[in-house]
Amino acid sequence: MINSRLVCYLERNKLISPMQCGCRKQRSTTNHLLRLESFAREVIAQRQHAVGVFFDFEKAYESTWKFGIMRDLHNAGLSGRLPLFIESFLKNRQFHVRLGSSYSDLFDQEMGVPQGSILSVTLFGLKINSIVNAVSFGVECSLYDDDFLICYRSKHIHIVERQFQQCLNKLADWADTNGFKFSPSKVVCIHSCKLRKPHPEPTLLLNGTPVPVVEETKFLGVVFDRKLSFIPHIKHLKDKCTKALNLLLVLAHTFWGADQETLLHLYRSLIRSKLDYGCIVYGSARGTYLRMLDPIQNHALYLCLGAYRTSPASSLCVEANEPPLYFRRKKLSLQYCLKLSCKLQQPCIRYHFQF
Repeated sequence: MINSRLVCYLERNKLISPMQCGCRKQRSTTNHLLRLESFAREVIAQRQHAVGVFFDFEKAYESTWKFGIMRDLHNAGLSGRLPLFIESFLKNRQFHVRLGSSYSDLFDQEMGVPQGSILSVTLFGLKINSIVNAVSFGVECSLYDDDFLICYRSKHIHIVERQFQQCLNKLADWADTNGFKFSPSKVVCIHSCKLRKPHPEPTLLLNGTPVPVVEETKFLGVVFDRKLSFIPHIKHLKDKCTKALNLLLVLAHTFWGADQETLLHLYRSLIRSKLDYGCIVYGSARGTYLRMLDPIQNHALYLCLGAYRTSPASSLCVEANEPPLYFRRKKLSLQYCLKLSCKLQQPCIRYHFQF
């Protein structure tokens, strides 16, 4: 009840940044994934430099500043019993460690929000919300819970370095002021462009530590590479689904195995769900790359149906009432497009619709 009232107050007064899509109604990771993919496609088409820096926080929930939360609640105009309740919810918390049958001494939890509480997610989102204000003008940013990304584009790499370095300095000051700490080993940079002339990679520093330029990185469960081919993600997805296929292989025994309905239910929950996530984004890859995923569905369907290995893939899809993967990707893309057209306040709306 307390969390519902707090979220209602924050949403009604627009105190949460529109760039924050984590743990909010009618928002998902797809919003930021599409936004990043559309941004990179547009920059590559215009033959510009696109640079993105992916941030990672060290123990984000455990290091959240309690006093900073109360200060943000006061700045949001909240007073009375609700802040008092939240203050008592955060203070006087202790913990100890168990090793076998022995327990350590009790220690006071000076920082952080309680893990597993629905109210902790809202309080953490309120505390990290101000990071968007530290981003320089002209630099795009995305925030999903504690996953943060900034990106910038220009025809000249030295302009990108200057804008990014100013933004990184502001973000470092924001982290010191609000009690957060970036993980220097997990903060990476990706440089995408289609220029054939030799050009240097951007040189960026965060707290005096160079930000490494990598070929690929994972953002919200999708692997982005600098050429935006999505080959690393498709290979990673194929490996994950192949491991899940082993479960179907065990359960699809002729004599003691599960029935057809149960196997199809396992396929939809364990394999198809993995193929569906992010398909609106990685579905823009070449058809030859996407066809690497077709054998996974064909193998799973003939296991579920008990069919021959030589059975046509189209017959398997009809018998299992499952559309081909390329058709399902188009269906999910159209559904998301219709859903997005009804909610014009999404952060990725301007990349897909022009008004």
